[in-house]
Amino acid sequence: MDLQQLGKNISALRRQLKLTQEDVAFELDISVPALSRIEQGKSDISFNRLLQIAQILKVPVSALVQDDTSADFRQLSADIAQIKADIAEIKNVVVA
Repeated sequence: MDLQQLGKNISALRRQLKLTQEDVAFELDISVPALSRIEQGKSDISFNRLLQIAQILKVPVSALVQDDTSADFRQLSADIAQIKADIAEIKNVVVA
């Protein structure tokens, strides 16, 4: 997997979740330009950072490193993330 494809995958998933670069950079404790370089494939990324990004985007690491970034896969990943968020919200309502 090349860095450009990895960056495109990260950017696409971030956008599907309607997160800004500022949102993700804050969670990663990095600058927005640093995240931008990752999304453009201009910056190498450690495995630990990749794990952090996957956690923030609520996807497995495999979703970030896939060479096939078809619209169907990205939509499925976004749908799964939304379902997880909905379940968490329902749990909070039921417990409260």
